[in-house]
Amino acid sequence: MSLLIDRDYAKNVPCSDDAGCSHSGKYKGSSIRLDHEEGQWVQRDNVVINLLAVAFSGFHLYTGIFGVLVPTLQRTIHLVFAIVLGFLIYMPYRQAKGRIAAVVDGILAVTSLVIFGYFVWNHQSLSEWVTFVTPFKLEDYLVAVLATFLLLEVTRRSTGLPLVLVGIAFLLYGRLGPWMPSILRHTGFSWAEIMESIYFGLNGVFGIPIGVSATYIVVFIIFGAFFEKAGGGRAIMNFGKYVAGRFRGGPAKVAVVTSSLFGTFSGSAVANVYGTGTFTIPMMKRLGYPPAFAGAVEATASTGGQIMPPVMGAAAFVMAEFIGVPYAHIAASAAIPAILYYLAIFMAVDLEAARIGLKCLPKEELPKVKDLLCQIHLMLPLIVLVWTLAVGFSAMRAAVYAILTTIAVSLFRRENRLTPHRIIDALATAGKRTVMMGVATAVSGVVIGIVTITGIGLNFVGVVVALSAGIPILSLLLVMIATFILGMGVPTTVAYIIVAAVVIPALKSMGFSVLPAHMFAFYFSVISMITPPVAAAALAASQIAGAGFFSTGFLACKLGIMAFIVPFMFIYSPELLLIGSPLAIVLAVITASIGVISLSVGLFGWFRIELTIIPRLFLIAGGLLLIKPGWITDLIGMTLIVSGAFIVRRRVKNLLLIKQVESLSKNPNGQV
Repeated sequence: MSLLIDRDYAKNVPCSDDAGCSHSGKYKGSSIRLDHEEGQWVQRDNVVINLLAVAFSGFHLYTGIFGVLVPTLQRTIHLVFAIVLGFLIYMPYRQAKGRIAAVVDGILAVTSLVIFGYFVWNHQSLSEWVTFVTPFKLEDYLVAVLATFLLLEVTRRSTGLPLVLVGIAFLLYGRLGPWMPSILRHTGFSWAEIMESIYFGLNGVFGIPIGVSATYIVVFIIFGAFFEKAGGGRAIMNFGKYVAGRFRGGPAKVAVVTSSLFGTFSGSAVANVYGTGTFTIPMMKRLGYPPAFAGAVEATASTGGQIMPPVMGAAAFVMAEFIGVPYAHIAASAAIPAILYYLAIFMAVDLEAARIGLKCLPKEELPKVKDLLCQIHLMLPLIVLVWTLAVGFSAMRAAVYAILTTIAVSLFRRENRLTPHRIIDALATAGKRTVMMGVATAVSGVVIGIVTITGIGLNFVGVVVALSAGIPILSLLLVMIATFILGMGVPTTVAYIIVAAVVIPALKSMGFSVLPAHMFAFYFSVISMITPPVAAAALAASQIAGAGFFSTGFLACKLGIMAFIVPFMFIYSPELLLIGSPLAIVLAVITASIGVISLSVGLFGWFRIELTIIPRLFLIAGGLLLIKPGWITDLIGMTLIVSGAFIVRRRVKNLLLIKQVESLSKNPNGQV
């Protein structure tokens, strides 16, 4: 996604097209643009970059079809492509331009090819490496040190400074262990031991995170690029307009529908905001929504796309690898919490629309049925994706079938046809998009390596238990806060990986099951995208809406308040993750849905009329009591909700009666 940049970098103009926006400004013969998804300045878009990007995607598409290579070779090749492309694409700093910067970046790219090519050449040794046992030579150490500097620099360019600071902090923690506070203290390791642990073997840079990026994630990124080039984004937008646009507060509900669908294959909250927000936010503003509220709706809905099956965000694939279950199991378990999340957003949008009297979309802006029928074939790849996952195919194989289906259905209409030129363009787009994920998961591997050798996860358990005095709810709140801090300013996938390494042991020590514990960490890693002070999704939405960042961010938190509550629901009631008997699952869904609706009404203070404080407190307390399973809390919660609803109903009847009396007094003949 791009913003048009003029010569002085002074003009930001949102743009969009079927490929997700690829316009660019020209500067001295080079194409310079700002990439929304990563938030960094992109250098140039020349033939060499496009060829490398096509080769990057082509390699992964080939291995997706014919089978992946041995893990160390697949992962090392993936990282070589990502880092070399990263130095060619991303500028070292905002004002860098001209031939000198290009030459320097070219030298860094070649250096990266040599340094990380060393790991490709020695991939067999990596697969057999025994840390602190296999001889670690001087050249191994020097290559690892240079690789660290190159990796941190390309990460700074592509994802920003926060993730680099996280990586440096963990490296220093590994070295300075003896000087840490008592609860975080460890014996400490030399720089040689640290370099060996994170680069040699499969517990660091070349561990599970980059393994998932080099297999599942990249193939889904390729699928997303093909789907966009075939016009799938436009089809989803039209479908959202048709389903939700005719109802009260139509544009906001369109944003919720389209963002949830778009998010099933984008995997990025920020990309989701720019993919759908450039259409939905202006629509909302035009019909009367305040700019900050319009931006908040889009940010919250787009963030939820990462928890919406069947694809969800890239972190879900990592979770499947960590837990050791099929991805389809993760997607199925996430379905009910995702529905509860979007139910809460729909309620918030509807209540706000009712409160300020907003209407539906004008009839002339609604798509016609015949137009939808002309695009319905573009939904077939998503159906194939869901079906292949449901019947037990691997996520990678399912994505390959979805790509092939996209190519096939695009042939039905000329304007959507994936010609050889469009296919190459899609491969190039996917290759460039994969760079950020490749380098980010590599840095998260640095964190995993340090956690493995230092045992900081067990130390964190001690911290949580000490601060919470063993009270489970306080422990969960501390874990939630820690997740926000660890996930601040880094991509969702990386945030989840870091949190899983540090926080999951604490949740397990409290007696929570593996899947609910991982899902708890996953949800709060996702929510960090709308939680100030960083809130990348809210920042992107505020730029489009022309609203203040903090006002948009805090409104997004209010709209997504259920996202902060749903994890507590399913960690205390695993039935919401489809764990338990069918009857228990049904009862849990019913009580949770009632609780979500009650909380939404109580928090937003509107149901046909403006609510007073007493019924609002009843509805909020009743909704919260339905979170914890058990017939006592459910009974008390339902009693409070019914009491609050009775007070509201009585007040509504009284107001209607007063209006009738006033009307009769103004018209003595009884003609109202």
